[in-house]
Parts: sequence; C-alpha cells; structure tokens
Amino acid sequence: MAMPETWDAVVVGAGPAGSATAARLARAGWAVLLLDRAEFPRRKPCGECVNPAGVEALRRLGALEAVLAAGPAPLAGWLIRAGGADGFAGGFPEGRGGLGIAREVLDTVLLEHARACGARVRTGVRVRDLLREGARVRGVAASGPDGQVEIPARVVVGADGLRSVVLRRLGLVRRPPRLRKVALTAHVRGADGLGTRGELRVRGDGCLGIAPVGGGLANASVVVAGRAAQAVGGDAAGCFDRALREYGFEAMERVDEVLATGPFDWPVRRAVADGAVLVGDAAGYYDPFTGQGIFRALRGAELAAEAVDGALLRGDASAAALAGYERARRRAFGPGERMQRLVEAFVARPRALAAVSRRLGRSPELADALIRVTGDLAPVRSLLHPALLLRLAW
Repeated sequence: MAMPETWDAVVVGAGPAGSATAARLARAGWAVLLLDRAEFPRRKPCGECVNPAGVEALRRLGALEAVLAAGPAPLAGWLIRAGGADGFAGGFPEGRGGLGIAREVLDTVLLEHARACGARVRTGVRVRDLLREGARVRGVAASGPDGQVEIPARVVVGADGLRSVVLRRLGLVRRPPRLRKVALTAHVRGADGLGTRGELRVRGDGCLGIAPVGGGLANASVVVAGRAAQAVGGDAAGCFDRALREYGFEAMERVDEVLATGPFDWPVRRAVADGAVLVGDAAGYYDPFTGQGIFRALRGAELAAEAVDGALLRGDASAAALAGYERARRRAFGPGERMQRLVEAFVARPRALAAVSRRLGRSPELADALIRVTGDLAPVRSLLHPALLLRLAW
C-alpha cells in the first residue's frame, strides 16, 4: 500500500457522507483518497430510508440514475401509530417521493460513483490516528493489508460515522452520551401490505419502523431506550424477534443477522479544526426521523465539499478559514434538530403523543404537512402557519 503522494484531501469513511464528499472534490479536480476499514458491499445498521430531499441530493450528486438502477423501493409517505391507536398517514407530494434501499446497495453505488468521479478508493484500511504538524492536521496514520502507512494530506475529512476516530483524535466530543438508546435492525420478509408506505409504531419505551427496501424485503428497525436498552445485552436477535411480535408484526420473518448500534447522543463542540472537517454522523449525531439521516449525510457532503474546495483554492485550511462550513451546517440542520428534540419529548409521553396522533388522523392536510417537514421538503417553520395550528387546536 505504498502511497507517497501528498493528497489534496483524504476522506475517512465511505458511507454516503464520505463517498459524496469524495466524489464532489474529485470532480472539482482535486487529488482525493477515500478510505474505509470495511470491504464493500457491507451491511450497516440503519433505517435504510432516503427521504425526498435526500433523493434530490442524489440527483444533484449525479448518482440518482445508478441508485434507481439498483432497484430501490419507492416511498410515498408514512403511517405513524402511537400507543396502539389508529394513528395518522401522511404523504409526500406526488412526484417527490423517497426511497427505501439497503445500505449495502446504496453505499456500494455511491462508493463506485466516487471512483468514477476520479477519487482513489482503498477499502480494508483502518485509520488509527491523525498526523500533525503542531496543532494542524496534515494526514492520517493507517493500517491495511500491507501494514502501517502514513498518508499526508492537505485536508482530512472525517466521515467515519457515529464512533469517528477522526472526531475523537481531534478531541471535539462535547460530552459522553446522556440519552441511552439502542437500535436493532434487520431485513424481514412478509411486509407486502406496506405498499409504498413506511410504518412507524411508537410506544413509551421506544418504536419500531418498517419500510420496503426492494427485492421483496423490508427493513425493520427497533429503537429501545432506558432499561429496555440495557436489557438488550448479548441477545440482540432475541430482543428484535420479541419486538416484532410485541409491535404486531409477528407475521414477518427475519431473514438475516440483527445489527445493533447505539448510543446515539454524541454532540460535538464543532465540526472544523486546523486541516480537518467532520461530515455526516461524525459531525454530531441526532436521532433522525423517517429518512433524514441519509439526507443529512448527503447535504452535509455538499457543504463540506464546498468548504474544502475553497480552502484548497486559497491554500488556507485553518479552522478559521473553514468556519463558514460550521455556520452553514447550523443553518441547514439546526431547525431539524430542534424538531427532533420535540419529537423525543412526545415519544417519552405516550398519552400526549396518542392525543396528537388522533388529532392528526382527523386532519390529513396537517398530517401531510408534518410528513413533508420530516422529508425535508418544507421548513419546520411551515408547521407554524396559522391555518395548520387552527386545525391542530380543533
């Protein structure tokens, strides 16, 4: 693995955020190296839904045609049930739906897109540390099939997920997790009744979401919190299978291994440092709702690539020079994060959630408005329109 070059950018992590960032920078003419410790294709614990804004981001990236060729399932909206109630259904605008697609498929398509754009790709390579010149990051130290190697770079992009090595080596984790949640995901067969809609069932100690992902399969994701999360222990498969029964999906058959991940509460102090930027979950995770996670990864990649491109052109990759990226992230994602905290508050109060769910069930227009916000098709402030608030009140 002899790579003596000094790369313009080394991107650590080849999920949607990393591959999209690498593709954009390579297409801009920079020498980009994309690294991932896994070999592709590989499974990833995820709800595997791309909301409508994420689909538009794939189009802007130039990868949508390849993603559609891989056979994803269309998502026209969501049915939300709380506490056993009938719940409410909300739809996306016609012609602007989402997609359900397995991560081993999506991530491989995006990695190959980055390669086609000119990025060099190396899988099976684990980044262990950052190279520094004083306080400035100047590359990564990694290990792979050919042993230890140092890879110099003008900018390092940390896109290596929830437990990002780049984030931790930069010392930018703000605090340990407070919200103890665990997610269990697997593919199931027998969800034909979903059609083109995903379904989320919520109760006091968590939720279970089901969405089609193509090929006759659906993704099932169980999220548990508090004592229930501690009870998962070493029996993820048993907990997952029990959840299918308890949430009323006992007719579905699990077809592969249960993947577990969590906790998710990893706030960061900032997403930039001298010679480095963070993108995707590495830049601070919050619990997304119905497909927002992949959109955030793709939109974050757009913002990160723009910032890194400008830094490389100016020859200044200091944290001060990259501060515009930090501000852009806050503008792009701040309202969604605040809405998610509101959702968390309702999930923790089943009676309040059930009451709101019943009201939304009587107001299809309001239900559609909420689902469109979660699809990142409308700003959170659109829910404050007087007409919608009046419908909720009555």
